[in-house]
Amino acid sequence: MTAELRVASPSAAQRILTTIALVLAILGGLGTVAIMAMINLDVIGRGAFSTPLPATAEIVSASIVSIVFLQLPYATASGRAVRSDMVIGRIMARSPRAALLMDAMNHLVGTIMLAVLLRYIWPEIESAIADRETVGLYGVFTLPRWPFVLAVLAGCVMTCVVYAMLTVNLFRAAFQTERHP
Repeated sequence: MTAELRVASPSAAQRILTTIALVLAILGGLGTVAIMAMINLDVIGRGAFSTPLPATAEIVSASIVSIVFLQLPYATASGRAVRSDMVIGRIMARSPRAALLMDAMNHLVGTIMLAVLLRYIWPEIESAIADRETVGLYGVFTLPRWPFVLAVLAGCVMTCVVYAMLTVNLFRAAFQTERHP
């Protein structure tokens, strides 16, 4: 059951959140293309010219976490986050209300987990900026660390908001659903 099926007609706020989540997913996709290009340039540089692209491993490792968090809000909003649809589908066939409540609880736990994660990400941004932390190889090629951590924060905030919105929608739908005999 996808998020689109959970809400008969999404509100303006839900459409805006989904659009923002889509923009973040597109940025994550562009980041994926960028690191693929970087890895290919590194391989070609090593093989053809015996000169690797500096700091490739460090930049790719910093980018991957950012990319995952940039794509997480849209995956969640579109019902593609990891969960067991088979169990919920079987329960839905017998008791739509029970399935909706189970799904709502799943999303509530997701909301809480993302909120806890946010508590730990925020100090990382402060530290990255205050300490002028970098990724890369000192003396060869470095980038500031804060944009990577900021991307994680943006994705985490948006995913938390999307989870909260879906939680409310699912609880609302559960209590508006009639019981089957």
